[in-house]
Amino acid sequence: MKLKTLSIAMLGLTTTSMGAFADDPIVYGNAKLSINNYDLESSSPNKDNWELESNASRLGVKGKIKISDSLTAIYQLEYQIYIDDGDSGSGKNNDTFEQRNIFAGLTGNFGTLKGGKFDTPTKSAQGKIDRFNDLPLGDIGNIFEGENRQSNIIEYTTPKMGNFSVSGAIVPGEDSGSGNDDGLADGVSMALKYKTDNLYVALAGDSDIDSRDTTRLVAEYKMGAAKLGFMYQDAELSDASPSQKEDEDGYLLSGEFSISKSVVLKAQYSYNEIEMLNSEDEKTQIAVGADYKLSKAAKVFFYFSTIETDKDNGSDIDDSTFAIGYDLKF
Repeated sequence: MKLKTLSIAMLGLTTTSMGAFADDPIVYGNAKLSINNYDLESSSPNKDNWELESNASRLGVKGKIKISDSLTAIYQLEYQIYIDDGDSGSGKNNDTFEQRNIFAGLTGNFGTLKGGKFDTPTKSAQGKIDRFNDLPLGDIGNIFEGENRQSNIIEYTTPKMGNFSVSGAIVPGEDSGSGNDDGLADGVSMALKYKTDNLYVALAGDSDIDSRDTTRLVAEYKMGAAKLGFMYQDAELSDASPSQKEDEDGYLLSGEFSISKSVVLKAQYSYNEIEMLNSEDEKTQIAVGADYKLSKAAKVFFYFSTIETDKDNGSDIDDSTFAIGYDLKF
């Protein structure tokens, strides 16, 4: 009995001591279910069915611990969850959790320094111009490179300098066996951002991230109830031999308009030209949809998206989906 009492007292003392230095961890998440009707010519055989999708639903915990008046420790542990069937499809049975943005770091007057696995500065530079983020055939990752969540990444972000901020990240090679991946900064990603109440502009680039060199220019402008987005991007294989040529050049136009406090209309058009050694393919993505807000945390939505791939050999491919969904943030 005395031992049990002592253990409880020690636990209480530890909790009290930690509470003096650390904010309570924040548990958060996003459940984003949709029922999708697919017509996919890219599948073999062609797919024409209904599927319940989890759409990058996630569960995480984040927080900060004050070290001194000028230094704070930060952390985030975020996992993708599969609330449709509980399986990531990675081949492991009941593999419900999959790592997303996970890091630990320090922040203060000097800026923010963190390391772990998380979105590169180039991916983060897109802001919110992708109106159909995480949705099948709607997310810009379906036709553009550069949407990388990188492992073993170290990032520094400056404090805000007026309306500007700069983020730079390096990825150590960790010697993958190729003989060239052994440096401190074998991969580099950087972004320069400018933000005011109505305008957001970002210039970002990757060097040897996911074996590609990428340049991305992003802009978003707000006009009352309307938001207009633009992205231009160029990407090519890093250190590719002539026989491995793969250059991409594309752009995105997106917009949304709030017709009331509850209803938002959205549309997006993306085009990407992929030039390889002996061929040139063109991809076009068109998506339209609407959100109906039930509350600050919950909404229902619908969208239609199609991706057309025009190939040099004439074997064009059309994929499309229509979906109705429910999005809950907590």
